[in-house]
Amino acid sequence: MNKQLSIVIVTYNSEKLIFECLDSIYRYNDIGESLEIIIVDNCSKDQDRVFEKIKTNYPDNIILIKSPLNKGYGAGNNLGVKNISANRFIVMNPDVRLVEPVFRKIIEKFDRNNKIGMMGVTFTDGSNHLYFKPDREDLTKMLLNRALIKFGMYNSNDMFFSGSFLIFDRLAFERAGSFDENIFLYHEEADISNRILSTGHDAVLAKDISVLHLAHGRSVNLHLLKVGSDSRRYYFEKYNGNLDKYYANSLLIYRLKYPIAVLLNNNLKKEEFLAWINMCKNKGRVDY
Repeated sequence: MNKQLSIVIVTYNSEKLIFECLDSIYRYNDIGESLEIIIVDNCSKDQDRVFEKIKTNYPDNIILIKSPLNKGYGAGNNLGVKNISANRFIVMNPDVRLVEPVFRKIIEKFDRNNKIGMMGVTFTDGSNHLYFKPDREDLTKMLLNRALIKFGMYNSNDMFFSGSFLIFDRLAFERAGSFDENIFLYHEEADISNRILSTGHDAVLAKDISVLHLAHGRSVNLHLLKVGSDSRRYYFEKYNGNLDKYYANSLLIYRLKYPIAVLLNNNLKKEEFLAWINMCKNKGRVDY
């Protein structure tokens, strides 16, 4: 049967997440065998055990790919996309859960508008589904970020979608050059958005499609903060942005946010804001 939609899931030590993710996909699959699932494992320590569990507990039509190296989010997804059959595909993180049928609605939106190159969705848990592209984010936008996004002020030139659940037209994705594998993690969504738009396709927000993203309650990971800093530097160099100005503005914002977190006794946010303050003061250097 011809596939109408593919899902690419990149895993890395994701044993605690991937099975509930798959369960939600099968529970809310409204297109039956027209759906294709590809899992790319980025060289996890639990790779063989997890793949055996998937083979045992799920239909045998899931495509399982073992990457010999962890080359990052973009590289893992590119590897998955090379193996898809459908003309439209979803990039989905293992910590995302479907909460309602969405696949038929996605297909219909792409069928109605052949200019759509990529599509973002909203998150039922209230976590961020939109961000300002860092080179387009001046001080005013930083201050009003959440308010603008909350009231649906989406602008494809200035904003990008969270990469945890992204939908692409395959031809547009390939014309744009796929994910930039020089970016290990973070900012690849802003980069692919820029390049999708440069091909003449649109990046649209589907406000009527929602998924659950398990993104709350995470403590600061200094290693990932450094990975993000390295990706940010690469992104700013690629698009000739002013990184020093970005860090100066961000330092001001996080110095304003930190006392609020103290007043609210929000220890997770206090830890996060302090880490950002230190990184911004050091213009992207993260010591850990």
